[in-house]
Amino acid sequence: MEWEKADSTGGSGASSGEGVPKGKKGDKGKVILVAIVALVAIFMASSCKGQSGDTKNSKAGWPTSGLAAMLPEPGTDDFNIDTNTDNVFSATLAKYSSSDYSSYVDACKEKGFTVESNMATSAYTAFNEGGYKLRLSYYESKEELSVGIEAPNEMNTITWPTSGPGSLVPAPPSTQGSIVQDSPNVYAVNVGGVDKDAFSAYVAQCKKAGFDVDYSGGNAHFQASNADGAKLRIDYKGANVISIRVDVSDASSTGSDTATSSSSSATPTDSSTTTDASLVTPEFKEMMDSYEELMNKYCDFMVTYRNANAADQANMFADYTDLIQQEADWAKRMSAIDESTLNAADDAYYIEVQARVMQRLLEADVQAQ
Repeated sequence: MEWEKADSTGGSGASSGEGVPKGKKGDKGKVILVAIVALVAIFMASSCKGQSGDTKNSKAGWPTSGLAAMLPEPGTDDFNIDTNTDNVFSATLAKYSSSDYSSYVDACKEKGFTVESNMATSAYTAFNEGGYKLRLSYYESKEELSVGIEAPNEMNTITWPTSGPGSLVPAPPSTQGSIVQDSPNVYAVNVGGVDKDAFSAYVAQCKKAGFDVDYSGGNAHFQASNADGAKLRIDYKGANVISIRVDVSDASSTGSDTATSSSSSATPTDSSTTTDASLVTPEFKEMMDSYEELMNKYCDFMVTYRNANAADQANMFADYTDLIQQEADWAKRMSAIDESTLNAADDAYYIEVQARVMQRLLEADVQAQ
C-alpha cells in the first residue's frame, strides 16, 4: 500500500513493558526505581476513573469472559487476579508445581498461542493469530505461575509526515499504525503488518537514507544516528508489529524544520552499543533488551500522560496497571540471576543499556531525585 503524504499527523498512545532490574552498578538502578515510583505517585494522586475488572483475590473460579476466557483454565482455585481490564489480564497461580506449569504451557499452545513462541526454563511467551500476547513466568522456589495476556494495539490508517523528525526516515511498508508521540523533537509510532523480512528490508532503507553512523542491531533491533546527529531506533515487537522512533533533540536540523534541544545542559556520553553481541550470554542479552524496551515505553507513556487531558489520563489506568505488573514479574526474574556468573561482555552490555536508559529519561524529562 502506498503512503499518502501529509504535512503533519498526530495522536497519542501508551504501551506497557517489563520491569526494573536490581543491578550491581550502584545508583543507576535507583534512577529507574525512582522513575517507576514517580509513576505510582502520579496515579495515587489522581482520581482515576474508567477502571474495569476486579483485582482482588478470586475464589469464584476462572473468569469466563474477557481476555481470561482466551486462556486455559488453570485447574486450581488458588489464584489471585492482579489485573482484569479490556486490554490486560494477569493472575498469579499459587502452589503450582513444575509439572503443572509444563501442562499449562501445553494447554496454551492448544489454545493457539504458538506464533513467534519463545520457551525458556521458567518462561514462555507467544502470540496467537489475532496478535494477543501471552506471557508465562514460573517461579519454582515459590511454586508460583504468573499468567498474563495483552490485547494488540489498535491500529488505524496513518499518513507518513513530510516535516519534522519522521520525515527524516523512509515511510515503512505499511500504513497501519498507532502514533505514540509527534513533537518537534520526537516522532514515535507503532506500525503493523511488518514481518521480520520486511523489518530487515526497512532497516536497509533507513541505512541508505543516512542512518549509518554508530549503528548496531540484530534480527529484531536497530539503532543508529545520521550525520546531523538525529537518532533512529527500530524494534520488531512481535506479531508483525514494529516500533519506530526518530529523535532529533541533539540534531542540528530536521530536514524542513530546525530543532535544537535546550531542555538539558547535561547530556550523557554517547551510549551506542560497542560490545560484541556474540560474546554476551543470549539469555542475559534478551533480558536486558526487554528492560530497555520497558523504559522506552515508560518514557513514551509519561510524555503522553503529561500531554493528555484529565479524562484521557483516567483511561490510561489500564496501561499503568499492566506496566506495574510486568515490572514486578521482571524484577523477580532479575533477582534470580547469579551475578557472579556474568562474563565481561555481559557486564559491559549492562553498563551500555543503563546509559541508554538514563539518556532516554533525560530526553523524556523524567526527573530522578
